[in-house]
Amino acid sequence: MSLAKEKFHQQCSIIGAHLLMVPLSFIWYYGNLAAYADSYIRFSCHPECSKHNSQWLLSSYVAGMFPGAFIVKLLEKRVGLKWTGTIAMVMVNAALLGSAWSLRRSVVWTAVMYGVLFGQGTAISASISLQIICGWAREKAALLMATSSGTATLLSVLFNQIITAYVNPENLKPNTNIGPNVYFSQSEILDRVPGAVIILGTITLCLQAVGCILVRNPPYNATDSIKETGLSDKVSSNTDTNRDTKKIPLFLELANIETNHTMKNMKGYGGTELGVICQQGQMEPVSNNHCSNTNIETHDRKDIESEELRSYTPSEVLRLPVFYAVFLFGMALEYGLMLKSNFYKKFALLYIHDDKYLTLVGTLIPIISTFSRIIFGVLMDRAVLNFKDVIMFGLSFNCVICAFWYTAARVNAIFYMFVVLGLAVAQSLYYVVVPTSAFRLFGPGHTTINYALVTSGPPIVAVICPVVHTALLYTLGWQWVFTSGSIFSLFVLCYVTVSNFDIQLQK
Repeated sequence: MSLAKEKFHQQCSIIGAHLLMVPLSFIWYYGNLAAYADSYIRFSCHPECSKHNSQWLLSSYVAGMFPGAFIVKLLEKRVGLKWTGTIAMVMVNAALLGSAWSLRRSVVWTAVMYGVLFGQGTAISASISLQIICGWAREKAALLMATSSGTATLLSVLFNQIITAYVNPENLKPNTNIGPNVYFSQSEILDRVPGAVIILGTITLCLQAVGCILVRNPPYNATDSIKETGLSDKVSSNTDTNRDTKKIPLFLELANIETNHTMKNMKGYGGTELGVICQQGQMEPVSNNHCSNTNIETHDRKDIESEELRSYTPSEVLRLPVFYAVFLFGMALEYGLMLKSNFYKKFALLYIHDDKYLTLVGTLIPIISTFSRIIFGVLMDRAVLNFKDVIMFGLSFNCVICAFWYTAARVNAIFYMFVVLGLAVAQSLYYVVVPTSAFRLFGPGHTTINYALVTSGPPIVAVICPVVHTALLYTLGWQWVFTSGSIFSLFVLCYVTVSNFDIQLQK
């Protein structure tokens, strides 16, 4: 393959990886849709539906990501990376488009469909996107994971505007109070809710289909265990054919990766028996920690010492304190994200009676979130901030903002907007730290399973949230609903503070 064609495939694949992440936008536009969905469930659904609320739709969706992340490897082995993405696309859009019909008859079955199809399809799409990015451009993994998840987030800006413009074009106010909640009971609003879901599903389907067409299998599959024998085979092949490795950047990239893995089992990491690739394609153990005639410019001795020289197996990952720090960080931020997605608009309508203004707030959330994760992604790629710095900042900020959430809407609309946008900054860091940790902290050899492990916390939170939030709301009130998010973040922050992050990063 020529370098120009290879570069073209790389660019197309990275664009495709971004489009595969589109279903994640559901988390970011559901907060706007939830206010209408709750009203629809209360007044337009089957009479038995009124006993339920829309929290279970989002919770089922997030919970469904847990099994989805674990079946990726099985699907990929059977049908390949590209077809796995296509299957995920079908699952996502079958659930999303089908819910426009099922929501009229059963909230329970809609929630089941979101968990079985929508959530799992989203998790599979996200895992495929991660593999594409790490396989084509692993040196920019943090930044590209930030931009890929940011693509879905930014699309919710469009989705939020479509939802309100279609469902409530006249900016009608909610007119029915039941308990601590307020609802829209106007038929001109309720009758349009299913149509809004169909519009959102159609856009999602089109964008994902383009993504599936663009992606190509990467030259290096980050999910494959790297075998030591692969290095000697690759070097031998290069020697026999007298190829100039300077003209083949991907060969050097693969060689560097494989060298790191090979060196992990050699005595004296930092000691006396290290092997590195030499220009002649031979492995030479040396005592001076260098190799004569070395022709790999991308790795001097200093670089090699800073590289992670091994990939952790899932069983090893589960024994690392840093895993539990990342795992709990994901749970704490997901708890706050579930609060924001479900209640930022529903709660605010009690005090701010301007639906279009709250839609504007919902539109700004993904914009702020996307720019935040890109900024932090760049800072992490350039080693300005490490994983622990970002985790502690996210938890601290989330803790403080949740503590002021209840008060903000009672003060004025502007203050409430800044509080909600502050939450967006803190919670956006989940999409930088957690996916990237599967590759950067634990190595490339078992990315699929390690990714599933580090992202398994949010589904647990998703199942708990509807029960906890409902109990707190009807017993202690709105203030304790939001304060619970602050307490959770504070607990995890204490654990992270004393946790050992002494683990070398995979470049």
